[in-house]
Amino acid sequence: MIKKNRIKIIAEIGPNHNGNLSLAKKILKNLSILKIDYVKFQLGNPAKIFSKKAIFANYQKKTKFKNPILMSKKNQLSQKSHRYLKKLCSDLNLKYSCTAFDLDSLIFLDKELNIPFFKIASGEIHSIDMLEYISKQNKPIILSTGMSNISDIEKSLNILTKFKKKKNITLLHCVSSYPTKLKNMNLRRINILRDKFQLDIGLSDHSLSSIPAIISVTKDVKIIEKHVTLSRKLHGPDHKASLEISEFEDFIKDIRDAELLYHSKYQKNSLDELNVKKVARKSIISANFIAKGKKISENDLCFKRPGYGISPLEKNKVIGKKTRKDIISDQLIFLKDLY
Repeated sequence: MIKKNRIKIIAEIGPNHNGNLSLAKKILKNLSILKIDYVKFQLGNPAKIFSKKAIFANYQKKTKFKNPILMSKKNQLSQKSHRYLKKLCSDLNLKYSCTAFDLDSLIFLDKELNIPFFKIASGEIHSIDMLEYISKQNKPIILSTGMSNISDIEKSLNILTKFKKKKNITLLHCVSSYPTKLKNMNLRRINILRDKFQLDIGLSDHSLSSIPAIISVTKDVKIIEKHVTLSRKLHGPDHKASLEISEFEDFIKDIRDAELLYHSKYQKNSLDELNVKKVARKSIISANFIAKGKKISENDLCFKRPGYGISPLEKNKVIGKKTRKDIISDQLIFLKDLY
């Protein structure tokens, strides 16, 4: 049984709809059969995100677009489309969320779509206009920390807590490499971030494996975010760092299984174990014939399976007692037969 405080799983669709509303709808319908906590999109006005001098990241250089502005425009959906997607999420019993990449988009998502939390992307960690807006609101905050050092994070947190010191903030350990090689995941940083900032920690995982997420369960993360796509063969900036639907289903199962393994507190033995206990442990057994009224000595006893008699640890409760009846050799001895 999974607890109510289980790890929140965010399926990051991001721009993997390729600016196509029909593709976005198809992704949502595929995700609706999975047990996830949130789906998340991205929204931004390319003209307010990129200057004419903006460049591609290495993993984006194979694109057919001449510059990041054109690529971003191709992979954006309109505000009207996002209104529709939120309604569709509700109809599919999914929870809509979205990351903003400029202030106007952030205000729209907050005021018009009432997003459940503010997700600050790693690249926006110093976008002071958005940070200051978020600092004045009362919603939970998720701050990704890819490409950031401790000082970067401190500066952002100082702004986010400017008007309210105690905020619901979760830091996501993130490696901004798409896809991230396992050797670069640096999961030890989860502990470092928690110890330094005394905040809840999550994982934004850009690897193509479930191993980092499974390990992060043992580090008590609260959120795991993972990119999802219909196919890694699709053209677009994030597809190659995303899991396909069937892989995402396995990914969720791996996390939930890891939670069951790690988060179950010490409790009484299971019924299966108790059954094996009777079979595998030993009891006090008569080593020979013991006549009625005889005082039992240690030489009268041996220890053999099964384990539903008197434990060998309690032999002193038997030695020195007399028998109420004859006990034949190789039989379980019970206290009710002694006095």
